[in-house]
Amino acid sequence: MNYWPRVAVPARNEATRLKRLFTSLSNQSWQSSTGRQLPLVIALNNCDDGSRQVLDDLVPRFPELDVMIADVSFVPPAAHVGSARRLAMEMALQGAAADDTRTVLMTTDADADPAPNWVAANLAAIEAGADVVGGAIVADREEEERLGPGFRKRAALHKTYMELADRLAGLIDPLPWDPMPRHYDHLGGSIAVKASAYKAVGGMRALPFREDIDLIDRLRAAGARLRHDPAVRVMVSARLVGRARSGMADCIRNWLMEEVEGRPHLVEDPMRIEERLIRRSAIRNADLQSAHGREELAHRLDIASRKLLTLTGRPASAEMLIQRFAPDDLDAPATVPVNVAIALIKQRIAALEGKVHAA
Repeated sequence: MNYWPRVAVPARNEATRLKRLFTSLSNQSWQSSTGRQLPLVIALNNCDDGSRQVLDDLVPRFPELDVMIADVSFVPPAAHVGSARRLAMEMALQGAAADDTRTVLMTTDADADPAPNWVAANLAAIEAGADVVGGAIVADREEEERLGPGFRKRAALHKTYMELADRLAGLIDPLPWDPMPRHYDHLGGSIAVKASAYKAVGGMRALPFREDIDLIDRLRAAGARLRHDPAVRVMVSARLVGRARSGMADCIRNWLMEEVEGRPHLVEDPMRIEERLIRRSAIRNADLQSAHGREELAHRLDIASRKLLTLTGRPASAEMLIQRFAPDDLDAPATVPVNVAIALIKQRIAALEGKVHAA
């Protein structure tokens, strides 16, 4: 089956960065191989920096793109990235062909610089069996360099920690549809999702922040296969003032403040991570269709067995239960120095790989 992409981008006062986005999207290998325009929806969210005028100038200069613009002034409670991304995604969906089984909705950010194969790599992952694809998000190297050696060291250590935590996940709770090599990102900077899967969960919700994570969580709970394909890459700005709460800019500011104040770089305790992964594995390998299997799982999770059922009394799916009893914990307490956490995870990986090799 050939899939067709439609790209949706929210933008809030990104006049100085829109040209880079257009340049990247117009130079995609997908256009070269298909000879088609890439459909692109830009949702301007309460912009007052001349973004609309910039777009009006850019559109005729990039014929490789089929651009639709929504210039919206949301009322203050709704003037956030969630409203803009939902609008862009819904407009992209409405512009799709009647057969939405062949449509893939893709979203990125207005400050992003997708790799030249971004569209093609996303579509290849979908063709290979994924329902939704998270792309690897990397910071602009030149901008990151300007943040100083202390910040760069923290960023490098955090990347190592995250990569090791994901490797641990691959050993304890392996996923056939998301094998190694992979990465760990599934953020708004790079998400691709089958239109049919998107519609099945009611689409993106207009949340003030983490609208991207919310969509992924609901897709996974519904059984969608999430692939973290290392071939899908997007570079984003390493700026200090962002457009969304709890976004990359907030993280960068926090790390810089910690560096200035001499505070240690703390992360989630690896033991909590391992406990969460063990719960996921137990859920995924349980016999949820039998009462005995559910009783055994309920005992392991220390919950009432009725909580393993849906509201209609049917056995819940493994993915639904994982989102309920072992979800990602983005607000987990950071209690362990990153160097210590790295050492602990390495020890656990060595022990687990030793068991695998021995088997």
